[in-house]
Amino acid sequence: MYCKNCGKHLDEGTRFCDRCGQSVRKSGNSEQAERHRNIEELKEERLNRKKRLAQKEAREEFQKNRKKKRRKKTGGIAVFFIIVLLLATITTIITYQLTRSASETKKMDGTNATASPTATASSNVVVTTQSSMAPVSSADASGYRVFEINNVGCPYPSSFSKKAVSGNEKLSLVDSNGGATMSICQEQGVSGTPAELMKEYAGTIGVNPDYSLAGKDNYTVTSRKGNTVYHRKCIISGTTAIYYDFQYSDMSSSRAQYEQHIQYIDSNMKVK
Repeated sequence: MYCKNCGKHLDEGTRFCDRCGQSVRKSGNSEQAERHRNIEELKEERLNRKKRLAQKEAREEFQKNRKKKRRKKTGGIAVFFIIVLLLATITTIITYQLTRSASETKKMDGTNATASPTATASSNVVVTTQSSMAPVSSADASGYRVFEINNVGCPYPSSFSKKAVSGNEKLSLVDSNGGATMSICQEQGVSGTPAELMKEYAGTIGVNPDYSLAGKDNYTVTSRKGNTVYHRKCIISGTTAIYYDFQYSDMSSSRAQYEQHIQYIDSNMKVK
C-alpha cells in the first residue's frame, strides 16, 4: 500500500509512514463507504441475476408456447384429413347403394313385350292381337321364385306367404303387409280363342276392363271394380289354360310395388 500524504510505498499493516509520519489507517468514513459500495454491488448483481433469470424464463415460455402452437396446428391438419377421408368413404357408400338400388329396381321392372296392335271392336272389351311373347332370361331374378306347371314357368314374389289352395288353384299366396293376393291356376277343357276367353273372364268381374291385350296363345287383362284391381295373365296350350290372378286394393300403401310385381310377372311368365 502507499502513503496518502507523500506516496511512499509501505508494507501491509504499517500504521505510520516512516517518511512523513502521517497515519495510514483508514478512516471510519472510508470503511463505511467501502461497505456501502459492496452492498450496492451485491444489489446490482442480484438485480442482474434476476434479470437474466427472467429473460431465461421468458425464452423458455416462448419456446413452450411455440411448440404448443405447432402441435395444435399439426393436430388440426390431421383432423381435417380424417374428416375428408370419412366424407369420401360415406360418399362412396351412398353412391354404391344408390347404384345397387337402381339396378335392382330395373331388374324388378323387367321388359314388357310390345307389338303393333290392330284394334278390333267389341261391346265390352277392346281386343288387340300380338305375336307370341319372346322369352325373358331373368325369370328367377332376386326377389322372385318360379312356380312351374305343365311346362309353364310363372314367377311370384318370394315375400308372399302361401295359403291353402282350392278349385283350379295350384298355388295360393297373400302379402300380409299390403293385403294383395295371388293365385296360379290350371284349367282343363277350355275352348275358344284367347280374345274370346278374355271377354269371358272380363264378364265375370262385371265391369269394362282398364286394359286388355290378346295374342296368339295368351291374353292379359286388368279391371277395376270399386277400390279393387283385378289382373290376369293367361297362357293357352291346346285345351289347357294356365294363368295367374293378382288382386289388390287401389288404396293400399304397397300399390306401386304391386304394379311392379305385375309388370315383372307378365314379362317373365312363359313356356319353358
